[in-house]
Amino acid sequence: MSPLATRDGPRAPPCYNGGQMSTGSEPASSHRPFAAGGLARAAGVIAASTLASRGLGLIRDILIAALFGATSAKSAFVIAYYVPFFIQRLLVGGILSIVFIPVLSEVLIKGDPEETRQVVTSTLNLVLLVGLGLVVAGVLAAPILVPIAAPGYLHTNPAVLTTAVDLSRVMFVSMVFLALSGFLTGFLNAHHRFAVPALAPVVFNAVIIGGVLTLSRAQGIRGVALSFLLGWAAQFAVQLPAARREGLRWGTTLNLRHPGIREMGRLAIPAMLGLAIIEINSNVARFFASFLPPQPAVDYVAVLDYAFTINQAPVGIFALSLATALFPTMSRRAVEGAALLRETTSLGLRGILFTMVPMMAVMLALSDPLVRVIFQRGAFAPAATHAVALGLVGFAVGSVPYAAYYVVTRTFYALHDTRTPVRVGVYMIALNAAADLVLMQWLGHTGIALATSLVAFANVGWLLVILRRRLGRFDGAAILGTGVRTVLAGAVLALVSLGTLQAAGRVVNPARFSGAALQLAAALAAGAVAYLGACALLGVQELALLGALLRRGRARRPPAGLP
Repeated sequence: MSPLATRDGPRAPPCYNGGQMSTGSEPASSHRPFAAGGLARAAGVIAASTLASRGLGLIRDILIAALFGATSAKSAFVIAYYVPFFIQRLLVGGILSIVFIPVLSEVLIKGDPEETRQVVTSTLNLVLLVGLGLVVAGVLAAPILVPIAAPGYLHTNPAVLTTAVDLSRVMFVSMVFLALSGFLTGFLNAHHRFAVPALAPVVFNAVIIGGVLTLSRAQGIRGVALSFLLGWAAQFAVQLPAARREGLRWGTTLNLRHPGIREMGRLAIPAMLGLAIIEINSNVARFFASFLPPQPAVDYVAVLDYAFTINQAPVGIFALSLATALFPTMSRRAVEGAALLRETTSLGLRGILFTMVPMMAVMLALSDPLVRVIFQRGAFAPAATHAVALGLVGFAVGSVPYAAYYVVTRTFYALHDTRTPVRVGVYMIALNAAADLVLMQWLGHTGIALATSLVAFANVGWLLVILRRRLGRFDGAAILGTGVRTVLAGAVLALVSLGTLQAAGRVVNPARFSGAALQLAAALAAGAVAYLGACALLGVQELALLGALLRRGRARRPPAGLP
């Protein structure tokens, strides 16, 4: 979750802290404004924790791939994970991140400890009750819910659904810890405590890795589900002491009529609809992949899950970071005028093109060696590598519009419009299903991935048309110019990378992991140099902007022309 802005001023408002009234001038107060150094330290801890969590998450995925490959066992786990996670995120997890922090922050600013206690305790009890109810209902209804998520297995491989039902019951139990962990994260962030919530995912992944190593060899894929249960329990437990230090105490209060709780309920309804659209749209591919007959060592739900994981890595690193950084500027410029908001949106889209086109080129040109180096070991067979690489090609086609979606939706949010992306998303579900149904007949699982990419183009295109009607004409020439130049530079990257890959293959032994890794590293390095050189020759302005940002980071002063 993003850090919350604090009020400027010499002292913070009174706050609730362990049942005591804090004046805000006390050293222990969590509601005094951050100094610049404090913000920098918090940002540094979050960045380091995120990097560590991503690294451990990659190790976790590599370990699971080595033990279970892209087989039906992995597909069963993917389905078992999705069903309870979708329901939990819809009812508790995603809603907490959207509505709990703003409401709690507003109550904390008022400085009434009794009101704060009622909101916090009522929310905690509501989360606990919903979480426990979700566990009971999910365990009982798993035989009904799981086939709905992947009905194709009723015909292609019913044993997958049997395993998935068993695994989903374990995962449903873990949802109560995930819900409580989300509550603690929101509580701590509202108190401007970011280090422990940022470190919690590191603990989560570390516990899963340990659990998979110790449990999976004896219990098979069920050991992975149990490891996730332990991971979420650890993520909850590691945050609990910090929350108690900030004054969290459990009580029996459940005041559903409190204005703060009612406000959360009012905000939750549209948020739930929006989250439902996002989650359903992102899992249409899994639904249709279940209808594809499995091959030896290759089950297509698992295949597309691996491919999508690789495809989303650069989106999370570049697109989400860029959109998050631009959003405060967008919010200001939405107030200042449409022209300034158009300018910032254009800057964001050009930044997406500059960063994501080379990522797309890499995934298109080097899909097979990428998958081979990351996953091919143990139970992950060469046939699975080939299948995942084909799926990655299909997803890679849409990586640019998928990334651009983050910038475009932030523009709507800056205009205080959360409904339009949801409305468009409803139509995209139908389009996604139709495209999957058609393309999978011709191209199998690659067609499903490609359909997802085509829908991403349609989604962003439609939203941009709506924005143009509201804000006026965008700087289309600049965006198109950046697009053409970066695509040309991306083509150079692809050609140089492929040439380097072939040349390195004559020097090292690609059949060995060390040789394949060196071969891929050489291709990536040569491609990066070629892309930056081509951008410089073609006059891509965003390259100069990148240099200005780097200089600003060293000099700590904003260069001219930057937002």
